[in-house]
Amino acid sequence: MNKQNTRRNTTTLPTARSAALKLLGLVLRGHLTVDSQFSSVIAGLEPRDVAFVKHLVSTTLRQLIFIDKFLDRYIKRPPPAKVEDVLRLGVAQILFLDTAPHAAVDTSVRLLKNFRRSAYTGLVNAVLRKVVADKNLAKSASDEKIITTPEWLYKGWVGSYGKDIAAEISASHLTEAPVDITVKHVSAIAGWAKKLSATVLPSGSLRIAKAGMVPDLTGFKAGEWWVQDAAAALPAKILMQHIAGFGNDCKVLDLCSAPGGKTMQLSALGVSVVSLDKSPSRLMRLKENLERTSLSASLVEADIFKWSPVTCFNAILLDAPCSATGTIRRHPDLPYLKTRNDIKQSAKLQLAMIEQAIDFLIPGGILIYSVCSLESEEGPSIGLKILEGTNLVPATIDTTALGVPSSWLDDTGALRTLPSYWAEFGGLDGFYIAAFKKPHD
Repeated sequence: MNKQNTRRNTTTLPTARSAALKLLGLVLRGHLTVDSQFSSVIAGLEPRDVAFVKHLVSTTLRQLIFIDKFLDRYIKRPPPAKVEDVLRLGVAQILFLDTAPHAAVDTSVRLLKNFRRSAYTGLVNAVLRKVVADKNLAKSASDEKIITTPEWLYKGWVGSYGKDIAAEISASHLTEAPVDITVKHVSAIAGWAKKLSATVLPSGSLRIAKAGMVPDLTGFKAGEWWVQDAAAALPAKILMQHIAGFGNDCKVLDLCSAPGGKTMQLSALGVSVVSLDKSPSRLMRLKENLERTSLSASLVEADIFKWSPVTCFNAILLDAPCSATGTIRRHPDLPYLKTRNDIKQSAKLQLAMIEQAIDFLIPGGILIYSVCSLESEEGPSIGLKILEGTNLVPATIDTTALGVPSSWLDDTGALRTLPSYWAEFGGLDGFYIAAFKKPHD
């Protein structure tokens, strides 16, 4: 029995590492997201190997700058890209995973042979053995708080938040984000917290430290809850603070709505929601989520710039397309895929969408604008442009009702969350959320 297990491990592990090597290359040189490539790369692997690939690639990307700095001790000239990636994956296993050092070295060498890079097996073998011997030095270097965020991105955070907070944000990205869920019925929060061994956050979201396979958790298939970061749940809660006065005829438009977390929040509270998204595949995910949770909304597949509603809305929630730098804990590939120009283009699109959405609002209506971005160009700068260039006025955000500190509000009354906030609970995604009201003529 033991011999069979050992033989199986030695044949499957290199396959998992081959998948990890391919995925890492697709991100760093193909400029493709992990999410878009993962299913095809891991096809045919056993579930435990699938989990290993995801963990290995995510860890390598989180620690990439540190890993490269550490490798600079041993390599004078950069090897070919694939060889460099083999070394990166090997170092990640030795320093940050529970992989046995000899296994990390051996399988890395075998990877090269599989990809006809035998000329570099001696180099990889020697370098990784040195890394094993110097493992204690790596821990010392880690204690020096080396910034593991690309310089172009980190500089922006320093400018927006100051050096200390920027360093805290960067450090928070080294840890995988926990799983947060929103319970369909507020009255059932305590019960589901007990069933799932989850922590109830001050905002009412539930947090599961080690969720495993989410679809296998109690209550998921029955539609009693859905996955949604605690910060991502705040925009809909802020909207709810403002629509009580509109009565039973209140109509809400959820723009860029898929995959539907905010739509489900509103529907669960009895709100009549029109959910618009221009992506057919994403809208299908929203439809499936509504069916799973037995909730309802009117789904519209359309481009906001080409769509004309039959009637105007009492409230609009726009969780706008953005750089998503507030979600790096969940998407460690993101810093290597985005550019400063991408952020500028996203900001232009967001402002245009807001200007279009204003026409869909009734006088006295509420607009909630949110982005899961840490960049000042996308959140605060857009908020100021709204106040300066449109007729919208600020609407208040009640932080006490949300269960979050008032210190999260900025000078304009908008709410800012950072990955380093609520560190005692494990952090949360970075969001900018602003509420506006359309005056009566």
